[in-house]
Amino acid sequence: MNNNGLVLKVCIGFVLSILSHLAAAQDCITQSSSFSFILKAKQQGLFRFENEHTHQSFNYQALLPFQRYLDYAYDHINKANPRANLPCPVITDTYKQLVKQGVRTTNPNIADIIAPFELKHPASNKVALLIHGLTDSPFTYHDLARIYYEQGYSVRTLLLPGHGSAASALQNVDVKQWQKAVNYGVNRALTDFDEVILGGYSTGAALVIDYLTKQTPSPKIKALMLYSPGTEPHNKNGWLAKWIDAIPFVDWIDKDADIDFAKYESFPFHAAAASYDAMQLVSIDQLSKRSALKLPIFSVLSDIDTTIDTRASLKLLSALHKGNSPKYKTRDTLVFYGNTDTLPAGFAANYKVINPKCTTKRCKSIHGISHIAIVNSPQNPHYGVDATYRNCGSFINDDAQYQTCKTTPHPQLGERTKANLKNYPALQRLTFNPHFNELEKQISIFIKNLEHIKGKQL
Repeated sequence: MNNNGLVLKVCIGFVLSILSHLAAAQDCITQSSSFSFILKAKQQGLFRFENEHTHQSFNYQALLPFQRYLDYAYDHINKANPRANLPCPVITDTYKQLVKQGVRTTNPNIADIIAPFELKHPASNKVALLIHGLTDSPFTYHDLARIYYEQGYSVRTLLLPGHGSAASALQNVDVKQWQKAVNYGVNRALTDFDEVILGGYSTGAALVIDYLTKQTPSPKIKALMLYSPGTEPHNKNGWLAKWIDAIPFVDWIDKDADIDFAKYESFPFHAAAASYDAMQLVSIDQLSKRSALKLPIFSVLSDIDTTIDTRASLKLLSALHKGNSPKYKTRDTLVFYGNTDTLPAGFAANYKVINPKCTTKRCKSIHGISHIAIVNSPQNPHYGVDATYRNCGSFINDDAQYQTCKTTPHPQLGERTKANLKNYPALQRLTFNPHFNELEKQISIFIKNLEHIKGKQL
């Protein structure tokens, strides 16, 4: 081959390489299915850092109309998120309803999908306010929102400060900022509606419990609903995060690809420290100094959660139950995935515990329900059975296993316990709840029972 031919071959190869990356970057789905693009994003930190922008704070204390808040959050995402305008054809039932209500476009980008939203129920005086967790976005609630809406509730979600853009934003937040956002969301809901259900996932659950126990809750608040509630970190060295974060140039616990448009995959030490502070707010020691919470409580937990200490969560639920009023104790409900032998000694004997069992081959092949799976339906277009996205963060320091997890045609699914990672070397962390249809029924029953309580009070 002469020099001209060699140059031509090199040029063609280069152009094909560029075109392949452009093809992979067409939308949020093709990005998550191209391993070469994922690896490049991980190695180069393509989506780990916010866009440079002029940051404008929202005045939470002014109790501005909720639409003003939604506009602010959407504008912030568009300015700060490096992929905000990337097409993202992830169409959930909640998104379809938002399109029908005229507040979203039929051809969404990432900003449309992850921004906080309000599902307005016609002539409804009831709302479910749902708070997401650390590293998450309001997309967390796209599947659950439909359930509340079908029960006659409007649904509102918030975007906690430091979220909706890139993981680097979590290096500049603290728990007080999250508290201000939650206080605004609750007080705005109490202003706009006659009945309010408060829901929280993970760190969001801790923030909601903190709000409710620091004051006498409004009688408009009818129930508390907790999903994988943040109580204590599974890693008992969580308290060290703030001290490590103080070391110059030691910023990151994990540096992943951040290919998940709805949830940060990279994780700074500062975020771990802020989350630990949030969970400390609702320690049993702290709650023992406050008035007992008097509300029906619905909770969903996994026995082998590797993000949160399940036993600590169970102890907290038992303590809240024991202090609850008799008329609400009979409504307290725990949906518990896994082995009920892990219920601690002294757990409230009269607590209603639902322990779903697998009945299908697919469900039986799953190795435990993960922390992040509980809120998502198997039909979720991003996290469900047929989705292209895979959570492989357990292998970010091993490119070979990382690739196997991302590309193997038949991945093993489950929670990332030590035993599972040993037995299934390329385990994909489960991102959907195989019991979601049952959970939908359990949520509906709990909400209908709230109406029964209200009827008795009239």
